[in-house]
Amino acid sequence: MSRLMSRLRRDDRGAVTMLVALMLGGGLLLGGGALVIDVGQLYNERAQLQNASDAAALALAQACAEGTGCAGSTALNYANLNSNDGTSTVDLVCGVDANGLLDSCPDDDAEAAGCLGERPAEGKFVEVRTSTRQADGSTLLPATFGQVLLGSSYQGRGVAACTRVGWGGPSATYGFGVTISLCEWQTATGGGTTFAPATGTVDASFERVLMLHTTSGTSCSGNPAGWILPGGFGWLADATGACQAYVDLNGVYRGDTGVSASTACKEELADAKTYKTTLLVPVYDGAGGTGHEGYFHLKGFASFVVTGYHLPGLKAATFQNHCRGEEKCLYGYFTTALLPADAVLGGPEMGATAVRVLG
Repeated sequence: MSRLMSRLRRDDRGAVTMLVALMLGGGLLLGGGALVIDVGQLYNERAQLQNASDAAALALAQACAEGTGCAGSTALNYANLNSNDGTSTVDLVCGVDANGLLDSCPDDDAEAAGCLGERPAEGKFVEVRTSTRQADGSTLLPATFGQVLLGSSYQGRGVAACTRVGWGGPSATYGFGVTISLCEWQTATGGGTTFAPATGTVDASFERVLMLHTTSGTSCSGNPAGWILPGGFGWLADATGACQAYVDLNGVYRGDTGVSASTACKEELADAKTYKTTLLVPVYDGAGGTGHEGYFHLKGFASFVVTGYHLPGLKAATFQNHCRGEEKCLYGYFTTALLPADAVLGGPEMGATAVRVLG
């Protein structure tokens, strides 16, 4: 029996060699190599180009939003820096910005260029398209095994990527659990024309006083005609317990009748003053109801940096104490700020600007 098994094994020798020869003769192994190597190169190049277009579009959108320039060179620099070989072709930079610096986008086959979805019908945005460029200047990925399947005429192929990024006022995002009236914001910012610098030392002349649960000492009634809720400033109902509220401008929000800040709000205010954190403050343009039935209709979001407060059990100031006795107020200045990308676009620009990848 052992001699028989040994002979059978000897008879199988050469079978693998025969199979390999047949596969090579039929191009199967080389065809598999084409799929694994050439397609792998395409996917790797596509990932690099997408990183490059994402970085370029985000950087350009942020520059446009901050007013530091909507220059195509910004997109090219970031595209190259975020490509493994340091080279990418930026085929197109277009969009809509406040100053008309961006070229209008062409009416072409954007999907073929790697773009997803439709361009936004309104609002500000930038579109950046990138494509393959090798270190030697060529625009095709060279064929490694692909010619085995497609013939010598196949010299490789290029890959393209596209990113659209929009910016503007947020319509829905997380905000600090307090709200001020539109009148207060307009008075403090000169109708949205005067903001403290976003960086560097801020002069005391920018400091504003926001009164809590009272309109005394201000020129604002806090409400337009037809809305009645005493006070131009108040706490939003804090459902999260973190002095934060997810605010959608399409809805109305319950107010909190308490005068004292919650423990979470005290901690948030103290940290904001210490670290000069920019708080996103909802601004309301109308209020209704009374007491526990009070509610606010929100207009937009303002960027506010806390410099002090005069609240029950919580008092501090950076420049000077503006409130005395039983008065309750916050001190700080309005500025401009970019928000995290989780904000939804579509609201008015009141100092807070969101930058978001659209596709």
